[in-house]
Amino acid sequence: MNFNTFIFAITYLSEVLLLFLIIVSIINRDKRFWPPPSKNSFEFYIIWTLSFISIGGIIVLAVINWNDVLFNDVFIRLSGVILIFFGNALAIWGVKSLSVKASTGLKHKLVTHGPYRYTRNPQYLGDIIVLMGVVLLSSSIYVIITCILGILIFYLLPYAEEPWLEEMYGEEYIEYKKETPRFIGLKTIKRILKS
Repeated sequence: MNFNTFIFAITYLSEVLLLFLIIVSIINRDKRFWPPPSKNSFEFYIIWTLSFISIGGIIVLAVINWNDVLFNDVFIRLSGVILIFFGNALAIWGVKSLSVKASTGLKHKLVTHGPYRYTRNPQYLGDIIVLMGVVLLSSSIYVIITCILGILIFYLLPYAEEPWLEEMYGEEYIEYKKETPRFIGLKTIKRILKS
């Protein structure tokens, strides 16, 4: 097994395990891994270890498999750079508005300002946009496979998180859910244009 295949296998396995744990969290709230019960729980360490391995693996694959096979067009590459920049800006804005502690899945006050005015999940949306940009920029089959899994993970995370948020914040969160889309919608676009 060569180095590329080894990194791909580790990244893929980490993402599959993350996906499994998120699905467990969605199906059975009593055995949830996301959000973790506390900072000192084994769920916290498992989720974040797998997350760092997955993200690190995607970065390494994007670098070592650069220009592997797929896209060799300047416009596509530039689109990838723009998506990465925009996605990171949105995710960082989300972290700054929410706090680093709350972004790790630990209890915090309900935040509805900043990017949370437009989407309930700006960090996940930003991460999805970044992964789409990485696919376009790197032009690698390994990156496409791992980024598709990553996008699926970020898409499913809110489904594990929302019941917990309803328990924590009750009616306040339920009302917020009614007004703000999970990711983005026409209502969001209209709100942004009016700002």
